Amino acid sequence: MLIARLVKVSDLDRLFKLTKTGGRGLTTMPKSKEELADRIKWSIKSAASSKKSPNHDSYLFVLENGKKLVGMSAIYTSVSREKPSVFFKRKIIQMYSHSLKMRKSFEALQLSFIKNPYTELGTLFMNPNARGIGGGKLLSFARFLYMSNNLNRFDKEVVVEIRGYKNAKGVTPFWDKFSSKFFDLNFFDADNSSYIDNHFIGECVPSFPLILDFLPREVGRYCGKPHTTSKLALSLLNSQGFKSNGMVDVLDGGPCLSSKLSKIKVIQNKNQFKVKIGRVNSDQDLSFAFNNSLVDFWATRLFVERISNKEVLIDRKDARHLGLKEGDSINLSH
Repeated sequence: MLIARLVKVSDLDRLFKLTKTGGRGLTTMPKSKEELADRIKWSIKSAASSKKSPNHDSYLFVLENGKKLVGMSAIYTSVSREKPSVFFKRKIIQMYSHSLKMRKSFEALQLSFIKNPYTELGTLFMNPNARGIGGGKLLSFARFLYMSNNLNRFDKEVVVEIRGYKNAKGVTPFWDKFSSKFFDLNFFDADNSSYIDNHFIGECVPSFPLILDFLPREVGRYCGKPHTTSKLALSLLNSQGFKSNGMVDVLDGGPCLSSKLSKIKVIQNKNQFKVKIGRVNSDQDLSFAFNNSLVDFWATRLFVERISNKEVLIDRKDARHLGLKEGDSINLSH
């Protein structure tokens, strides 16, 4: 059974091993075991906090398949509260000549600073050998299910940056032909720095509009285009109501999506039921099942049979695996 849950201190060795399967492209995770241990402690502290509002918290989730950790994802709150987050905003510039009575439109990129705090989804990663088993959707949506347990802990706006396009040779065209010109850094140094704090970007990139027609053709072609491995994540987010907000990442040109927290579909579809245990036919639809805990949170996907508006039937094997007893409460969504 695949289970997404909050990280534990005991996960350190297995989680560190998982990060090594991500290669250099996994820039949002610490590279040393010491840094990873700090991230785990941050998540545990955030979950145990008595505060009921966003407070620069981080929640780290792992995907467990038996005894193996095969994926991770995270939530970050209060992003941009202390320093604005920096993006490129795609915009249309209109030029008009009164004497020639001629109108011309240009698409341009211009630095944009987000100052209102938001909650960010990040660090979604699956071990390449574990892809295709249905865990990516669970790992991604578990973050929404967790947020539904206490909406007040999260900002009203939820934002996610999708990894930008990279070709078969490992080159990021948006960076190679454009963004790299503003920095005396290679891509991974710049990306690692922006993961910690991307405010430096506003000090290096000019604030005036940069017209795409005047830039190398590859810049416009790959601006807002996701990495091949991110297409499924993008599709899943779209299905939950996330839409492009017109922003792209300054470094790799990846698209940026956003949604109101209260408008995310699996949050809207959440219902609580009492558990009855028996035999469930596998022709039932799979549902997201999760508990109410903020500290010991878990989520999975189950075949369940709805008995009434208040009760659902769960298979004995699944109930035993999850430690559920008759009469326990469980949340379901779809």
